[in-house]
Amino acid sequence: MDDWTQVPVFGARPGSSEWVIRESAYVLAFRDDGRLAAVRTSQGTFLPGGGVESSETPQETIKREALEECGLIVQPGAWAARAIQFVYAGREKAHFEKRSTFRDGVIVGFDSTRSETDHQLVWVKWEEAARMLCEESQRWAVEQWQGRSSIEIGKD
Repeated sequence: MDDWTQVPVFGARPGSSEWVIRESAYVLAFRDDGRLAAVRTSQGTFLPGGGVESSETPQETIKREALEECGLIVQPGAWAARAIQFVYAGREKAHFEKRSTFRDGVIVGFDSTRSETDHQLVWVKWEEAARMLCEESQRWAVEQWQGRSSIEIGKD
């Protein structure tokens, strides 16, 4: 689906028309104890994921990024949500309109030799993630997933 007009928008749209649209994908991957995978970097704490490369689907991006960033081998699930996040990237000195797809995922393995040295995998309770993730769209996605999950398993 290419229509992004009906999704939640987070962050401030730059005053000028000087921003770059960037497709991105992130995974909500939980351990058996219910803790969510997050990635801590010098830039902040985020869900595993990142920019979609030109030849990738969001599901392929999630698999690649989770492995590269924190050594997680994940299989994307069926749940999905989408949102737009406006950000300024200091390293690139550019404003971005991040069109993000969020998917739940099952952890099927771990390969610590594949994780980036400046990325630290941390496991957090979903309530903590909703407070500590740097991007509002990612906090929103965690809350959306949790709300859906609670309804499915009969918790109100």
